[in-house]
This record gives sequence, C-alpha cells and structure tokens, in this order.
Amino acid sequence: MPGQVDHNLLALNYRDPLPRPKVRGAVIDAHCHLFARRHAKSWFEAADHFGIDHFVTQTPLEEAIGLSRQWGHRLVFVAVPKYDENKQKRFDTWLRRLDAFANLGAKMAKIHMAPQTMQRWGWQLNSPEIRRIIHEIRARGMIIMTHIGDPTHWYNTKYADRSVYGSRDEHYQWWEDALEEHRGWPWWCAHLGGNPEDLPRIQRLLDRFPDLILDLSATRWMVREISARRDEAREFIIRNVDRLIWGSDQVSGDARDFDFLASRFWCHRKLFETAYHGQSPILDPDFPLDGQPVLHGLALPDDTLQKLYRDNAIRVFAKMGVHFGPMQIAA
Repeated sequence: MPGQVDHNLLALNYRDPLPRPKVRGAVIDAHCHLFARRHAKSWFEAADHFGIDHFVTQTPLEEAIGLSRQWGHRLVFVAVPKYDENKQKRFDTWLRRLDAFANLGAKMAKIHMAPQTMQRWGWQLNSPEIRRIIHEIRARGMIIMTHIGDPTHWYNTKYADRSVYGSRDEHYQWWEDALEEHRGWPWWCAHLGGNPEDLPRIQRLLDRFPDLILDLSATRWMVREISARRDEAREFIIRNVDRLIWGSDQVSGDARDFDFLASRFWCHRKLFETAYHGQSPILDPDFPLDGQPVLHGLALPDDTLQKLYRDNAIRVFAKMGVHFGPMQIAA
C-alpha cells in the first residue's frame, strides 16, 4: 500500500468535521497515557476535534506536575510505578511514588500484571510484594487498577512457552483470589477484563464480584475482538452498562502527531457509536495485510453511551472524592 501509513490505511482526512458524541456534559476518556507535557498540544488538538474533554491518565510522575499546571482542569492522574526501576529499588520507590501521586490528588493506582510484565519483573499478582502494594493502595484510599491477561492471540504465540509465561487460567485464578481478598473495595480492570475474546468468563467475574469495574480501552484489540462477536458484545455491554467505562488507551509520543492520535479516537467512535462495517484505518501487526480485522460498529443506544462516556466515571470517582473540572462545551 504505497504512500499509506499504519494509522491511516484508508487515506482518511481525520480533520473532516464531525458532531460531538451524543452525551449531556463533558466526555471522559477514563484510560489513557499522556506521557509528557511536550505532547499536550497535539493531544488536546485531536481530543477537541473528536469531542473528548477529560482524561484519566497514567502519566509518569516526572511529567504529571508540569501537565497539571496548564491542563489540570482536564486531567485526573493515576498513580503508576517507574517501570524501568530495577527490582532491588522498585518496591521502596513505588511506595514513595504512591505518596507523591496521592499528594497530586490521585485516587487510583495501576498494577500492570500482563504475562510479559510478570516475566520481566519476576513478580506475579500473588507475590508478597504485589500483595503488599495492593494493601498500600487501599491505605491511601485509592481504587485498585490492574491490567490482567492479554490478547488470546498472544497467549497462542508470544506467550506459548507456559514454562516461562504461565497460562491464562493460572493468571486469572490469582486475580480471582485477589478480588476475593479485597471484596468491598473498588477494583478496576483494563481492556474488558483482559479477555474480550471470552465474554462468558468476564460475565462470571462481574456476577461474582460486585465491586469490579471494567473499561473498554485498547483500540486494535477492541476493534478486532468486539467486531468479531459484534452482537454478543453489544448485548453484553448494554446488559452490564453500569459496570463499564470507556477509555481509549491512547498513548502519546514524540512522533505521534494529530493524525496518529486521531486514528485511535476515530476507531473508538466508529466502534461504539455507529453501525460502520469495513476495514479499520489502523494496521493490526498481529495479522497479515490481506487478513486485517474488520471494524463492525455496535451502534450503542444514546443512554448507554451517556453512561460509558461520562456518567459511570463521574459516579465511580465521586465516591473517592474526585470531581472532574468544568468544561465549556460547544453546542
């Protein structure tokens, strides 16, 4: 496909005008990664174009203060560790960073427990160090947030060596044990519980653990797996709408300009708001060019979008004392 880039295979003009989402009030992207203040100009330009107002962002501590000075009215920060810290220093540094983020008003803390992270760190969800971190998160009055699992395609390819990475069933048993231990405390899990390929599994978890909250973040993953089971996913989302929150999983970067960022927002809005059926403009590197996934929009009802895009995030964070700042929303 000469002349095309991996975030615009369809040669779209991402600056074409489009209406705001059909939401009363400001739209909230509740899972994203605005990594640096220098990325903010392109980030907010793309966000404004697609009608997205507030962001719950997993920003490195070193950048959070600078971003909060100019953009604090649009940002809520999630406490995250320093991922490149060596294991000997990581635990103590993580505790100090929890305190620093708490001083910035953070009321949610992220623990990344994907298979490759567990293998690289040498810690699992049931490790004593991680179990203590979870208790420290609770002690600071924060929502526990985790990334559990990863695409099934990865379990069958890059994680195929179970002696190195373990199995999904093993990872999810550790998670269920932790959810049981922390009943009564809000637990947020990214990416539809890390297993959108198996919605019955996720339904069982929602039914068993009433404090569990799931987000709908990750662009290529959601496009691929929600579209592949479009009717089942639509019914699942509508049935569980009070337990789900939308997030893009947008990630900023020095080379990620307006078009790159816009491509992710474009796909999410098409997936959840419309009945679009066709190719995604974003290359999915897990599949060959002649076997790219189809994007099949859910055309969710307006009242469902209202909860996913705004009301549920407002409600969940208000319980922790966090309120999103005012926005002037154009008519």
